[in-house]
Amino acid sequence: MSPWRQIGLLCTGILVISILSCIAIVATRSAGLTSVTLTALDPAKEPVDHIVPLVKRHEALPEYQLTVLMRNSDRIELGTKPDASAANGLKWQLAEPVCVAEIATLRLTERDKLISDPLAEVHVTGPRVTENGYRFDFQTERSVGVGLHAFFRTPIGMAISGAVFLAVFLIVFSRMM
Repeated sequence: MSPWRQIGLLCTGILVISILSCIAIVATRSAGLTSVTLTALDPAKEPVDHIVPLVKRHEALPEYQLTVLMRNSDRIELGTKPDASAANGLKWQLAEPVCVAEIATLRLTERDKLISDPLAEVHVTGPRVTENGYRFDFQTERSVGVGLHAFFRTPIGMAISGAVFLAVFLIVFSRMM
């Protein structure tokens, strides 16, 4: 057996192992966050804007803002719910699913014209988390697209994709020799 044939077989083995590793990592990182529902456990303790005379009570309700902080320091602003009570639940939809494994925390703030007050910061550790008098319900779905995107952002994903490219190149080159 020629040395090029041996290199071709070795590269084929590396390619098979790389593809199996890719499938395993994609499967473990395929959970994507699609929506968050916030509920105030005690509506009487919700923050309110300063009561101004002649201003209606519903305008004094909090303005909740939810931000997703990613592990790579990116931020995804999910928006603000102006003059809304979280007693019956407020829901934020994500434009596209975000890999749960890449989320560092979710930050809830009460936006104010002068200073925004942080209310809670939670980790996505399950379908439901309670923090500082608020319940966060997370809706997730499994997606191959989310898993692949997350896979290629990891160092091992980049190494495997480089190894696959090199292995395919050497396999093609060994067939020509």
